[in-house]
This record gives sequence, structure tokens and C-alpha cells, in this order.
Amino acid sequence: MPDRGKVGRRYGDGTRIMGVALEAFAIRLRHIKSSKIIRECLQRLPDDDVYPDAPSDITVISPLIDETLFLKRPKLHPDFLGTGLLPKLMLHEAETMELLLRNPHLHIVRYHGCLIKRGRIVSLVLDRLPITLQHRLEKNSQHFDVEDCMNKIKAAVQHLHSLGLAHNDLTPMNIMVDKCDDPVIIDYDSFQPFGNTLITAGTLGWFDEDFTEPARKHDEIALKKIRIWAEKLTRAAQDPKIG
Repeated sequence: MPDRGKVGRRYGDGTRIMGVALEAFAIRLRHIKSSKIIRECLQRLPDDDVYPDAPSDITVISPLIDETLFLKRPKLHPDFLGTGLLPKLMLHEAETMELLLRNPHLHIVRYHGCLIKRGRIVSLVLDRLPITLQHRLEKNSQHFDVEDCMNKIKAAVQHLHSLGLAHNDLTPMNIMVDKCDDPVIIDYDSFQPFGNTLITAGTLGWFDEDFTEPARKHDEIALKKIRIWAEKLTRAAQDPKIG
């Protein structure tokens, strides 16, 4: 005669397994329905709402991109769609990088050219760097040389200023560091000659007051804030009592 307890346990296990399977199936079904709804809601954006026409004198790079290179594409933010600002911002940054290609600096990201499709700029091609300054210091700042890093960042900013230009959005997220902890400034969509009107500018927490025109002082204020932030992190890493 079979052991009812054992039969009951087998039956109970089967019920539990079947219940889990049914729940997983229901989740999968909801996912399929959600994915279908999302696909039905998606609309193809017109090229001229995202990508600028490529000027005839732009530096063009082959589409054969390897892992040492980074493709910077337009930021598809809903606030920009339909405004004409996305292609304008991308063209502006491409022209900025062309200027810096002719006036390079060791601590400014290296630009290789643009990826062109259908006669439009679809990506800027830049050196790929391993980590941002923010992530580097938040990960381990104990043996980081803040003074050396800040001197190199300052030298790069002074180079920009010597060209009559301001970055206008210096933050630890817009500075990369390489394997030797050398800093490299990136993100030039707010980069403008002194006196121009800015389309985008500044990141909350890294400037003292709102501004609409590029100026040397905006970069200088950001440099001071970055130094204070970096020194605080390194001191805390060296002495856990410092919060």
C-alpha cells in the first residue's frame, strides 16, 4: 500500500512547481503584450530631426570601428524632439571637435572624425577611455594624486581659454581618467566662444548661478568645486573618521 504521506508530498511539490510555471507563463504573457504595445507606440524619427547634414569639410572616418573607439550619438531627450535642437547640438559639437583636432591637447579627448550615413553625421568617433573621474574616486581614492590631476585639468582648460573658448560644463562626470590616472576632458556640447549664447550649459551642483553666456569664470568655478570634491574623497579614504 502506498505511503500517503509520500504521495501527498509528491502531489504537493507538483502543485507548487505547476504554480510557479503558470506564474512564469503569466509574466511572460504580460511581457509579450507590453512589448507589443511598446512596438506599436514606437515611431521612426525623421533623419532631419536627429542628425545634421554633414558639411563637405568634416573629417570622415571608416565605419570599421574597434573597441578602442567610442561612438558618441545624439542624446534622444523628449524635450529636444521636434525642436530642431538635436541636429544643431550635434553639428556644433562636431565643429568644436574639428577645431580641437587642429589644436590638440594631451588632456582633451582625441577626436578621430565623424561616422556618416545617408549624408548625415550619425556619430562622433572619439577615444574610448576606461572610467570617469567620479567613478574612479568613488571606487578607490586612497592613492589618487589630486594635485597632479587638477594641474592637468587646469592646463587643458587654459588651452581652451587661449583659443577664446569655454567648456561651460566641467564636472567629474565630464572628465575621464586613463589607466595611468591622467585626466581627459570630454563632452563639448556646451562648448562655445566667449560672448556667444548657450543652448545648454552647466550641471546642477557644479556652478554657482545660472548663466546663458560662456565665460572663463564658469570653468574656474567648476575647477574649484571639483578640487574640493576630490580632496574630500581622498581625505576620507585615508582617514575613515572623516565623513
